[in-house]
Amino acid sequence: MLTPVEAGRFRPYRAGRIVYAPGAKPYTFEVVLGRETLFEVGVLAELASVFARAGLPLLHVKASAAKPGEPVRIIFVADLRGRERGAAKLAEELRRVRGVVGVEHAPPLFDGVAVDAWSHPLLLDDERAAILPHAFLAGMLKRGWEEYGTGFAAILYHVALAGAVEECKECFEQFGRDECLKLFAERFRLLGYGVLEIEKLTEREMVARVYDSIECSAFRGAGEPRGALTRGIAAGIAAAYWNAPPESIVAEEVKCLAKGDAYCEFRVRRS
Repeated sequence: MLTPVEAGRFRPYRAGRIVYAPGAKPYTFEVVLGRETLFEVGVLAELASVFARAGLPLLHVKASAAKPGEPVRIIFVADLRGRERGAAKLAEELRRVRGVVGVEHAPPLFDGVAVDAWSHPLLLDDERAAILPHAFLAGMLKRGWEEYGTGFAAILYHVALAGAVEECKECFEQFGRDECLKLFAERFRLLGYGVLEIEKLTEREMVARVYDSIECSAFRGAGEPRGALTRGIAAGIAAAYWNAPPESIVAEEVKCLAKGDAYCEFRVRRS
């Protein structure tokens, strides 16, 4: 049976605002729209038509998620190869589009590479967040296991448990337990940890599966479970859902990508 990832249920999403276009001259444009434009129709089409009229291909478009009452920020990257001197004129034309309150532009960082030069900090909803590339995360985890073994795993488990409890508690201030459980699973996927599915949940037991775990994929062929961080997250979700003290939670990883299984499975219970 195919996993949700293998079945094509999901597709990769490139979250970065860095464009690699060898041979191109990618210029970045930041367009800021007034608060009222969030519910207006056709503004994005008008902005895109500025580039179309100039005969410039758009290599990248990203919009910062906005809430009602907030300005809307859109990042465009266009190839100005051979027409670099027209960047300022293009920015001026973008300023004339209805709803636009500000435009800035930046040349390539270096040949063929453009970046979003204006955004900081990175937010997930209203909360500051950070992204760890797989190479960074894998290197960190592998070194920890090599140097400290199961002691490192214990640290990962306990700190992840505490973090998950804290995140769930914040969610509970807005939504109910079951709604937060659904939201947490979606955030888990959108943040790149893997695809989390709760297979069973009672008042004393939880069974969770994680497909394509970023943590355990770093240890394929290890022959033993290596999902200490993810196991802690699963334990933290259960502890928060049950409103149980962390020390009463017992979590076990019974299947793991590192063992050759198709997915990781965690069984959590209250002692």
